Amino acid sequence: MVVLTGFIAGCDDKYKDPDPQAMGYGYYPLEVGDYRIYNVTDIRFRFNVSDTTRVQLMERVDTTFYDQTNTLNYKIVRSVRPGEGSLWVEDSVFVVAKQPTMVTLTKDNTKYVKLVFPVKSGASWLGDAFNDRLAPGVKADSSRRSEYYLGKESYIYHNKGVPFQVNGDTYGNTVTVIQGAPYHDGIGIDDRKEVYAEGVGLVYRLFNRVVYTPCNEDQCDNGINYKLQGHERHEELISYGNE
Repeated sequence: MVVLTGFIAGCDDKYKDPDPQAMGYGYYPLEVGDYRIYNVTDIRFRFNVSDTTRVQLMERVDTTFYDQTNTLNYKIVRSVRPGEGSLWVEDSVFVVAKQPTMVTLTKDNTKYVKLVFPVKSGASWLGDAFNDRLAPGVKADSSRRSEYYLGKESYIYHNKGVPFQVNGDTYGNTVTVIQGAPYHDGIGIDDRKEVYAEGVGLVYRLFNRVVYTPCNEDQCDNGINYKLQGHERHEELISYGNE
């Protein structure tokens, strides 16, 4: 588990700046004017009936500011539109801070650890380390910190340096962040991940959580894999740049 407390100085008396390439900073480029546009497919399930919405989403780095800890923050504006040719409408705002050891994202007053550095396959961390969220079904006493953090979901790097294809485009150097513990069984589905490409940023995001109606060999009134409720969302990068 990666410890989110910063680097400990080595034996050298003189501090050496970390190598950006070795650290993996390029997986999350961040400059004012950067934008990324995604095709979004959003599916809601209720009583095994799906309702699908398709829109386009743009995330644009708008401005910067320093917070009370003197940390540089980037304000990112999200806008949506029904499709190409339609006008963008601002939807929401979130804040990102990129530090030597991690990238944090704050939305609706909730902070998440999106990436940690250095980027290495198999490295894991607590994505909810700085908020009050716990893994589904977990109840923990917040006054007992060891118990509380055991109730947090871990994120883990997978497939660092592996090519990834989305919307017909292949990104040669990517890393996948697996969020939580994926499963697909008789209870339901939990499959959440984000794929980042070097020099580009986020190219694909999947959120897929579905609850099935309980079903066993003796009783299965609605059939196997009856989707009682759920939410499946795909965000696929179609263009990016700086303006």
